[in-house]
Amino acid sequence: MSSVVSEYTIGGVKIIFPCKAYPSQLAMMNAIVKGLNSRQHCLLESPTGSGKSLALLCSVLSWQQSLHEKSLDEFSCEKECKKPETSLPCHCRCHSQAVTNDTTAEVNQGASCSFTNCKAATSIKSETPSTDKEHNAKVTLSSKLSAKKWASLHGDENDDFQVDRKRIRLLETEQQVRKRHCFAKGVQFVDALEVYQQRRNGELTIHSEKIAAFSPKTSPGPCTQCSCSSAKENGKNVSNAKRKENGGKPHIPKIFFGTRTHKQIAQITRELQRTVYSSIRMTILSSRDHTCVHPVVSRSSNRNEKCADLLEGKNGGSCVYYHGVHKLSEHHALQFARKKCQAWDIEDLVSLGKKLRACAYFAARELMVGADIVFCPYNYLLDPQIRESMEINLKDQVVILDEAHNIEDCARESASYSVTETQLRFAREELDNMVVNNIRRKDHDPLRAVCYSLTNWLQESSGQLKERGYETSCKVWSGKEMLTILHNMGITNATFPILQKHFAAVLEKEEKVSNLHEGDELIEVPIVSPATQIVLKGLFMVLLYLFKDNNRFADDYRVALQQTYVWTNEKQLDIPDKNAFFVQPKHQRSSRQKTAVHTLNFWCLNPAVAFSDLSGNVRTIVLTSGTLSPMDSFSSELGVKFTIQLEANHVIHNSQVWVGTIGAGPKGRKLHATFQHTETFEFQDEVGALLLSVCQTVGQGVLCFLPSYKLLDKLKDRWMHTGLWRNLELVKTVITEPKGGDKADFDALLQIYYDAIKYKGGKDGALLIAVCRGKVSEGLDFSDDNARAVITIGIPFPNVKDLQVELKRKYNDQHSKTRGLLPGSQWYEIQAYRALNQALGRSEELNII
Repeated sequence: MSSVVSEYTIGGVKIIFPCKAYPSQLAMMNAIVKGLNSRQHCLLESPTGSGKSLALLCSVLSWQQSLHEKSLDEFSCEKECKKPETSLPCHCRCHSQAVTNDTTAEVNQGASCSFTNCKAATSIKSETPSTDKEHNAKVTLSSKLSAKKWASLHGDENDDFQVDRKRIRLLETEQQVRKRHCFAKGVQFVDALEVYQQRRNGELTIHSEKIAAFSPKTSPGPCTQCSCSSAKENGKNVSNAKRKENGGKPHIPKIFFGTRTHKQIAQITRELQRTVYSSIRMTILSSRDHTCVHPVVSRSSNRNEKCADLLEGKNGGSCVYYHGVHKLSEHHALQFARKKCQAWDIEDLVSLGKKLRACAYFAARELMVGADIVFCPYNYLLDPQIRESMEINLKDQVVILDEAHNIEDCARESASYSVTETQLRFAREELDNMVVNNIRRKDHDPLRAVCYSLTNWLQESSGQLKERGYETSCKVWSGKEMLTILHNMGITNATFPILQKHFAAVLEKEEKVSNLHEGDELIEVPIVSPATQIVLKGLFMVLLYLFKDNNRFADDYRVALQQTYVWTNEKQLDIPDKNAFFVQPKHQRSSRQKTAVHTLNFWCLNPAVAFSDLSGNVRTIVLTSGTLSPMDSFSSELGVKFTIQLEANHVIHNSQVWVGTIGAGPKGRKLHATFQHTETFEFQDEVGALLLSVCQTVGQGVLCFLPSYKLLDKLKDRWMHTGLWRNLELVKTVITEPKGGDKADFDALLQIYYDAIKYKGGKDGALLIAVCRGKVSEGLDFSDDNARAVITIGIPFPNVKDLQVELKRKYNDQHSKTRGLLPGSQWYEIQAYRALNQALGRSEELNII
């Protein structure tokens, strides 16, 4: 990090930035601080490569730091005010009393802003003899805080970020018209261009200086304890209530920073290391797949179940790494105390866990208790089941969701659930076994009845399915129709809370039993397997939403029963020939058999269902991405009013980038990337010739994005057959994005791509063929030589024949007028173009095709 940093004061918050900020970064920091101060939600769009991650981290952490300083200042004031010899009548502005030089100096000792009327106050003191009596009186806490309030109100004159004064113009610009429309809707529209103009006109002051270490100064807090104002009294009561909840300490909101993937978290932590806030207390929440250090469990295909078995002591096993969690926690606490703590990544925590023989998974969760900022994939914050298992409490906290263009899909998935008939039968059999063995029979029996009712209903309904496509059939019910079906099963608004209590009881691992001689004692009780727990938790989650607030969300659900066919391998014993002279040994032979699979889907079509849990509890939600437009669709889909919105321009000049469409290939054939044309050899050969031409012309790294993995496989097969694939490999190292796969394998492929560009090895860089909405297109930045050209073939529309897509389009058409949702066709198109823009945004400079 450069030793020269810039210091900005925005909204009364001092922000130390590691470099000179772009106008888009200043606009973003201004919007974030404004939202945090006013407890409003923010929707911020800033292109990839414009430094939005750095602006996010610096603004939100400096705001949090200012709260810590403010609480320390208030604490010192409280200690001082306990002395009875230092008390004065209230000097707040509403009493219109003069402020003496001594009092002013005393109050301003720890303040960052100075009074604007100091001279006036001094002159009043010299002219009025009655103020001598007041000068001899003692200073009270209320007078100090009210004076600070007066100072903060007039401290805007020293603010480096001030809104332009109104100017008279004859004609409104397009941006002004947009701002006026937003204002009419109650939305504050922040314009990055205004920031640029302020910097040009000298209205925005920038302080650049060398800072060796971050040493926070005490900043003044608002007057919330002045006895002359009822509103201030209310503020005092609220503050005291929060202190009681927090063990007597003032409540400082945690920051939950959510991204789509763990790869993006690694990028964010690298950005944090560049700032003066890198010593902040932090943690990263992730799955056992990324953090398990147990030599046996980490190599298992199902780490969650293996870990649960070890923790429960099954088969006499135990996890020594789990019992060493405190080693990791103590190490981080010691580093923080010695001021040697630096921002770290998951790999750092896993390496330290292996070294100390301590569990990184549980250590990260334990570090969350004292952390100021928590990084995690954003489904950890949206999914109620994950929040519960991770013990994430978002009440009055700050939630930041980066790369939030997929947040609608993620929110819908979080409130949806799918279960197969086989899974339901397994759960029913296990609950049946519990009842037969008289293990908590009164609790297991009602849950078994639910599984029996659902499996019987599935069998009855499977005969009513209608064919939809090749070897697929389905039937769909609305949420309200499903409530009627559940009512016939005995699951109603009145009985569901009782079922919830039974479910909570069966998850308890210990039970209190009365003993005549020794009194009450706790004994271990067998519980259902993790697989059955997952089935029941999923069912109870969607049932909770269906019954919530007197069936408020019932109309937002569609229940679909689908039948598909899968090929399974069955092992059969050979039957020996009875007439054979010699007895042949029996051996197993494998046979493939087509089996019908029934899946019950509870699909949530309204992302506001899952988002309602967040918006009603958190202090501020900040959504950011490079592809959020149109903004109105996010507000209507998520059911949240984003009062602060920003659409920032890119930081690079137009001359550095070329964006265009190519309608024909080198041989003059038209390129129509529709489904019908992509199936033809002519299209596949022409696209291949065009890609080869680009690779021969553009050096270093080239990215090529396709709409689907299916098309990627078809093109690869065709090009290998025609020899074009070999020609591509002669020019560049060719790498294709795998579908699914392990994180380590994906990271290894990326490293091969980077190394091929860096070291070349006889070839001119590398070609990476990826898929829109895949891992490569989401959040990874390919800067400089890593992406000199980006090619997209076709537009990645969602599968129009997909049942869930079809139901969502109909749902939007139904509610477009009443709730302001986009019509189904517009929603469908926007999903495609957001994915397209996200893929194009992987390159920050030069050629984009």
